[in-house]
Amino acid sequence: MKHFSRYISFSFVILLVFGIISCKTTEQTTPEQEDPTGTDRDEPLSEFLVVLDETRSSLSDVYLSQKQDIPDIYLKADSAGEQVNRNPYDGYRIQILSTRNVEQADSVANSFRMWSDSTIAGYEADAYVSFRQPHFKVHVGDFQIREQANKFSRLIKKRYPNAWVVHDRIEPSDVPADTATFSFVETDTTAAKQD
Repeated sequence: MKHFSRYISFSFVILLVFGIISCKTTEQTTPEQEDPTGTDRDEPLSEFLVVLDETRSSLSDVYLSQKQDIPDIYLKADSAGEQVNRNPYDGYRIQILSTRNVEQADSVANSFRMWSDSTIAGYEADAYVSFRQPHFKVHVGDFQIREQANKFSRLIKKRYPNAWVVHDRIEPSDVPADTATFSFVETDTTAAKQD
């Protein structure tokens, strides 16, 4: 312990001496030094500043006047209504679970199938379990239109509050019709409450 305190005090003294030596300047400053930004002695610099002031506004407009050579196919406006050369397997599903436990993923998929068959009218959504390292994900439904997937997601959020729409490969044969509407099946207790 005694040696340690000597080492600390010796280190402190060396750092203090080094700090004092490094702060010492080698040249004296004089108040007679000229301003380096002055333009009186630098005639080429002042000419440059004059030219810069004259052309400053036109320099910023050069990109506005240039014509870009972009092929016409890329200039077409995107229209949501058109489905030109669309891949039928490209679409959306709703993710209701992401877990590292395969048994839990299978259980939630089976639970969703039973619940949706007895509760949801207008569309029979299937549940798919996939593995994307490191998680097993449960996705439901097959939608080509994102707005339809959003509507279905809002409906199932009552049971699966963490449900959200994801881009996925879909089964085109299981896609609902564009005019399909999703709702809960009316049960006897619901009909009795409305009467």
